[in-house]
Amino acid sequence: MVRRSLAILVIAVAGMVIPGAVPSGAAVLSAGEVPATNVLTTPAPAGAATANVAVAATVGLKVISHNICGGMCQHGTTTNLPVVANLVDAYTPHLMMFQEVCYQQFEWFGAHTFTSGRYQMGFTAMLTNYTGCGATNCAVNEDADPSNDDRRCWIGQVMAARGTLSGRDEISVGGERHQINGSAAVNPRTFRALCFDVSLPELGSRVVKGCSVHFRAFQDPAGINKRARTAQATRLASDLDGDIANRKIVVVGGDFNSHAVDPAMDAFYRPETLPGGGFGMFYEADQDDDRYYGTRCSASAAACRSGAKTLGTATKYDYIFYSETVDPASVSALPIEVADTVSDHDFYRGLNEVSTTA
Repeated sequence: MVRRSLAILVIAVAGMVIPGAVPSGAAVLSAGEVPATNVLTTPAPAGAATANVAVAATVGLKVISHNICGGMCQHGTTTNLPVVANLVDAYTPHLMMFQEVCYQQFEWFGAHTFTSGRYQMGFTAMLTNYTGCGATNCAVNEDADPSNDDRRCWIGQVMAARGTLSGRDEISVGGERHQINGSAAVNPRTFRALCFDVSLPELGSRVVKGCSVHFRAFQDPAGINKRARTAQATRLASDLDGDIANRKIVVVGGDFNSHAVDPAMDAFYRPETLPGGGFGMFYEADQDDDRYYGTRCSASAAACRSGAKTLGTATKYDYIFYSETVDPASVSALPIEVADTVSDHDFYRGLNEVSTTA
């Protein structure tokens, strides 16, 4: 059993060595040590500019979301992470949301020098007793004392930005009870969206709230998991309503484990999004590419609950949602397939033009 919640961990490197930030894996926390909660930054790339950035009327807000399958596909190693880092550098995103990240992989990202800029990043655990990240025995993590944890048993989400993070916010979305795969019980997860307020130089005084999320997985004949995902999505969207009302640009990226037309997605898609709309406030990055409408929407539809596959050969489970846009036609996406040894999910890129004036 996962016996407690793990505090958000925020890490990066600024000319310092982080214990455990090496490919050989993470060490056991020493007695009395507590996880760091301060925000640092990754090393600056060579020749990084320090001049003030001009603020234009609008900005193309670049976001990526990627379930890196750090345990099941990569087994906690860091060997294939440069593939992901190179995709990041090729796109230069403002925000990054990663899921299924083993803690030592999070440390690797924190110590890596991205040529696309300096990033700040935070981590929260979905599981603290997971043996798929390299540790063969996670029993030490099942006592009541988090200070003796083996961090190789931690796997969860990362939220990162090419800017300044503040106001971390772990939003509990529920779904912890009666977790099953088919009819079999599974190692219980703790479901939270990891969110931060983000200050980006290109946006001036406007604040972005970025969230990385991973909803409940698995299928079952009775629809238990589908009901849980529907409740999780509704809870998260509801909790973000206040941020939208306060004129923050809210961006949610992650593995929703849901098809675009599933009831869980109603809480995010806007009412005008065909077919049947939703009751949400968001524009999805791949909602207007008519190549993927299929029979759901006519080719003339401005927005459709659809999109290119992000998992396997035909499944879309990964999403990037924006709470606002200056022009719905500016919203676009590109999933990039990676080798199975890197992840079973595509590296998902989103772009949306937003106003720098609230």
